[in-house]
Amino acid sequence: MMWLKEFGSDQMKSFDNIVAALVVFFLIGIIFQNSIAFIGVGVFTAYLIIFKVYDKSLGEKLILKNPRKTIKLFPGEDSDLTFELENQSVFPLINGEFKLQTGPAIKAYAHVKETDNYWSQIKIPLSIFRKRKTVIEIPVVAEQRGVSKVNNITFVFPHLFNFDSITLKYKHFYYTEFVVFPKLLPVKGVEAVFQMIPGSSRSNFSPFEDIQSPLGTRDYSFSDPFHRINWKASVKSQKLQTNVYEKVVDRSFVFIVNLGTEDKINMASFNQNLENLLSYTAYLSKYATEARVPYEIFINARKPGPEPFIHLDEGEGKNHYGQSLEMLARIHKQSVILPFNQMLHRIGKQFFKPKTIILIGEVPPDAIQLMDTWKQAQYAVFQITSIEDGAILNPLIRDTMTNAK
Repeated sequence: MMWLKEFGSDQMKSFDNIVAALVVFFLIGIIFQNSIAFIGVGVFTAYLIIFKVYDKSLGEKLILKNPRKTIKLFPGEDSDLTFELENQSVFPLINGEFKLQTGPAIKAYAHVKETDNYWSQIKIPLSIFRKRKTVIEIPVVAEQRGVSKVNNITFVFPHLFNFDSITLKYKHFYYTEFVVFPKLLPVKGVEAVFQMIPGSSRSNFSPFEDIQSPLGTRDYSFSDPFHRINWKASVKSQKLQTNVYEKVVDRSFVFIVNLGTEDKINMASFNQNLENLLSYTAYLSKYATEARVPYEIFINARKPGPEPFIHLDEGEGKNHYGQSLEMLARIHKQSVILPFNQMLHRIGKQFFKPKTIILIGEVPPDAIQLMDTWKQAQYAVFQITSIEDGAILNPLIRDTMTNAK
């Protein structure tokens, strides 16, 4: 059974009163040989049977569909939270109230009765007649980044035979959830961050070539390396021929996000800083997707496993962008932070080719030295710094500590 039944305080009292009345009428009928009393016994016996059948059927014949569904929104967008209920019982459930709680990422303005920092209480009048289905549609608006799940689903209605209250509590996890993506806060100067380093993206002008992608041959010149001579083509043409390869350039990005802050006392400041950093990351992901540039993301929010931080592997395209937004949306507002330098040491070991790195968040002074070694390995390192109307992307400057808020 998917519902847990809770009866009101007068439930047992009503049942006891019916049993007592039945016994009284039975004794009157026996003692005084009164046929009317036995009619009363039959009436109360039938009432008692129906009473127990009704109590037993409650919750067993009420079905709530539970689809596995994730509704993805940006802040300000609206959608519907839908519940489909079916009453398979012969007894109606009338004049009741359907209640549930949702997280703060969404809000149902027309039905919210109570609010808290972490949840909103929704109450809706509801009656479900016998052998009928009903669909509840609750309009909701995406309020802020995060994930809203549905909890504490209950249906409260009066008992059909004694008018005491009955509460049905949904026992299972409700799988429909709302994922609200971060806002896209612009970062100025990102379009200028482009570094010509060896890679796999085709380009008409690049000093690098993919030797696995030959385009053909051309006449040999004295500046060509000797090992690039195509001897078979040279024999056929009776003159030296040089191999020509596809020119390529690597335009991949690495976004490294530091959610930590030196202001560990002011939690409100920390939360706002976190939201801005994730919004900048979302904007950079959107830019890279539109530019058809692969990227990966590292965030120093702790998670269980051999890799103790959040990491999205390198990829590109709309699906990768969707994964980025969902990952950013699911980061908790009070995440446990991994020391930034500890994450930098770990991810530095994963780089096997030159990278274009963008740092988002505070850059502690002792991290600058590590960044200098990355520059020596042909990594281009940039950082986001805050300005009055947003943020701007600049090359990392030695001996500075910045904070994009």
